Amino acid sequence: MARAIRSLLVAVPLLFALATECTSAPDSSGQATWQGWSEAQRIAWYESSQGSRLIPQAWLHALEQPDTTAAFLDPVYIASFRYLPNPVGKWIGPDAACPYDTALPLGFPVDCQSDSGFANTKLRWKTNQSDREPWVGMNCSACHTAEMTYKGAVIRAEGGPTLADFQSFTEALNKALANTASDPAKFNRFANKVLGTNASAADTGLLVTALASLNAWNSKLDSLNDPGGLRYGYGRLDAIGHIFNKVALIATPADITHQTANPSDAPVSYPFLWNVPQLDKVEWNGSAPNLNLNDFRAGAVVRNTGEVVGVFADIAVRPNSGLIPQGYVSSINLPNLVGMETQLTQLQSPVWPAAFPPINPALAATGKALFVKECAGCHTVPSSPGNLTEKYTVTMQPAFSSGVQTKMPPSDTDIWMACNAVMDAASSGLFKGNKTEFFGSSVIGASAPSFTLTQNAAIGALLAKKGDLVVTGLEGLFGFANGLPLPRRPFFQANISPKQARAIACKAYKDDPTDPKIAYKGRPLQGIWATAPYLHNGSVPNLYEILLPPAQRSPSFNVGTREFDPVRVGYRPEPSADNSFVYQTSLDGNSNAGHDYDNAAMSDADRMALVEFMKSL
Repeated sequence: MARAIRSLLVAVPLLFALATECTSAPDSSGQATWQGWSEAQRIAWYESSQGSRLIPQAWLHALEQPDTTAAFLDPVYIASFRYLPNPVGKWIGPDAACPYDTALPLGFPVDCQSDSGFANTKLRWKTNQSDREPWVGMNCSACHTAEMTYKGAVIRAEGGPTLADFQSFTEALNKALANTASDPAKFNRFANKVLGTNASAADTGLLVTALASLNAWNSKLDSLNDPGGLRYGYGRLDAIGHIFNKVALIATPADITHQTANPSDAPVSYPFLWNVPQLDKVEWNGSAPNLNLNDFRAGAVVRNTGEVVGVFADIAVRPNSGLIPQGYVSSINLPNLVGMETQLTQLQSPVWPAAFPPINPALAATGKALFVKECAGCHTVPSSPGNLTEKYTVTMQPAFSSGVQTKMPPSDTDIWMACNAVMDAASSGLFKGNKTEFFGSSVIGASAPSFTLTQNAAIGALLAKKGDLVVTGLEGLFGFANGLPLPRRPFFQANISPKQARAIACKAYKDDPTDPKIAYKGRPLQGIWATAPYLHNGSVPNLYEILLPPAQRSPSFNVGTREFDPVRVGYRPEPSADNSFVYQTSLDGNSNAGHDYDNAAMSDADRMALVEFMKSL
């Protein structure tokens, strides 16, 4: 086993890829590369499982769309959620048991590991079923693949933010599964495809039970995540909220009646991945440190494990009170996580495409001087462009002005992603009594910050992968875990809503000089042109508007089209058939305020010069 994993890790740099179509260039061997990665690497990046298990593969192929007999995997239907089609290619990865499935969207790999010991995906729907029944999940590329069009040209930046509507997709999938269970005609067609037309009554009964089990799990998770009517739209997801609520469900899987529901109501843009390995902190609020361990970022492994937990990994929490804790059995694919993270250290930022109008060198030079003077304090300009080993210290910018405010919302950057990340807490359930960081002295009580529970789940999942940890050189990982301190909980006042109370509590927490976490990070902006819409919550449609005073920014704009505006730099915001979602900045979580550094004093000529320079980054 160890030898097999070691062989995989040797091959990993050759098996994971990121790409930019229309900007390919030859490497030293003369082969085409995309952002420094080969085509073979690129395909494996799309297809490698991180251990995510969303739905059995056979079920997804048999599933119909809600309220219709059309196939759920119909390419036009999938495209309506802005997930990209899989490129036609041949899977060359190490797991022959999970063949390449071009019928699935890009970033939806097949997972074929044994489900022995799993908690909620150990489903049986036919007699003598293997414990390695293939499941479909998601990996990094589903959420971090940007594709743009311009006058017929198609430009892809792997590692860029997707336009996918995760919220609508999962709602449609869950509704399709629920319809299948409740509609006898739908179920019969589904069962005939999954089991065959001559299935026994026993197998049909097993399928009914398995489908009901998955529907019940999805219903509980939906209840915890409910954002209260807020629509994310294209290109946004409250990833932190979904991760926290998944961990809350893992903590109390049998009954969520008394579990704390923290609405997933703070959607953010998917961050871009190039230069992430070079940053000292990641996540929009800088909550995840990139800790180094023997030249590998241990913090990234914990973070990525938490990410997979949030996007459909299976994890079974159990008591860990012994001297040598066993951790938690999970579906996390550690070798692939390590491989993908290692591969990101080679990812180059995309360059301004030849299909776009060329950059004006003189105007960009003017913009560079302005950028160095006005912007580089928060957004470091690389000293050696293209150097993937240069390290960057991000700048944390508080979301609030100083002084406690009782009026909600505050006048600065939208607070809700950073606020929820600090304030969310949940009943500990199955985590109760386990050591917070497994080898320390602190113990998880009846309730705990969601951040603490998520970190514990991630470390526990890794700890159970002892063989993989040794082979990947991460056996010293757990000395590097650092949780957030217990946050101040929202307090109650007369005549204000719970959300107003939480805003006040966030404000007070930010004013604590020992740990100001209600803040957002400033990072180097290589490839920023390929990451629209802007600000952490996607509330500004293009780079030009970022430089306007907030009051002059678009109060609403349309999202969904891939057609690009290379002048203002962003997707076109006008209504069209494929640009149907209207982003309203007046809603909580959607504010376009902030990032105002005396913007009103800037001339329009200077704004355009800065935009021109940022095209060149």
